[in-house]
Amino acid sequence: MDLREKPGKVQKILELVLRFRLISVLLLVLCTVALVATQWQAMVSLPVAASESLGMWLAEHGGVAGLWQGGQYLAVSAVALVVMLFVFGGIRGGVSGLLGLVAFAGALMILGGAESMVLIFFGVFTFLALVFLFFVKIGISCTLFPFALCWVFLTALVALVSGVVPVAPWLLWAVLSAIGFALILAFSLVSAKLLAEGSPRAGAIVRSGKKLLLPIAISSFIALGALILDMDRAALSAGAIAKGVCLWLGFNLWFYGFLFPLVSFAPWDRLRSKERRVKLKEKKK
Repeated sequence: MDLREKPGKVQKILELVLRFRLISVLLLVLCTVALVATQWQAMVSLPVAASESLGMWLAEHGGVAGLWQGGQYLAVSAVALVVMLFVFGGIRGGVSGLLGLVAFAGALMILGGAESMVLIFFGVFTFLALVFLFFVKIGISCTLFPFALCWVFLTALVALVSGVVPVAPWLLWAVLSAIGFALILAFSLVSAKLLAEGSPRAGAIVRSGKKLLLPIAISSFIALGALILDMDRAALSAGAIAKGVCLWLGFNLWFYGFLFPLVSFAPWDRLRSKERRVKLKEKKK
């Protein structure tokens, strides 16, 4: 009698993605180079406009009540994301997700709308991510550099579709980037916990991806829905909703089709415990 738990469909799909991860990385590199060469100016304008708009929005809506009134839809989506990370990812997932949202908002404030700061900020972030990747033995160190590479691709994609999306491009970029950063931090800490329990590297990565499937899908759906609902209701149409659904599918494909396989190349093995700890659950009669 085989007592091993049979893998579900989601697990099989994630394992299949890892099996063909080299193809994903090759597509990521080729598409990023092609898009950066043609969309560079539009890419730089996204963080500049986002940081400028955030500063103006904070200055206009003073106080907690004003901030809530000015961005209640996005606030609800952010709360939903953090709550789901606590539910599916535990304390580590929830806290890291919250810190990720706060850190991204703080980074936009530091930019201050200065175009010259964009390359400096990204260069410093990438350099620190590389240092963490090779010399720091924590879960976050395995995801920061892969996220930096995929972040460039995400920015290029948003710049590419900026003329057809029903949302301000800089706002769409800021929301998707914040969600992606919060999710990858949660992913890193959940994976590190599984590795500390002795799980194999591939098994820990797949289990983390499976745990965060619903938070990723639902939080991105709520956030994009909030952006579309925050538009002029008179301009809201079936076409705008269809474009929003395509954006939602594209973001989830970006996370699981590119970021997820790229993260698997990181040196996760150094985080794995030499002893395997297995939790036994008693079955109820």
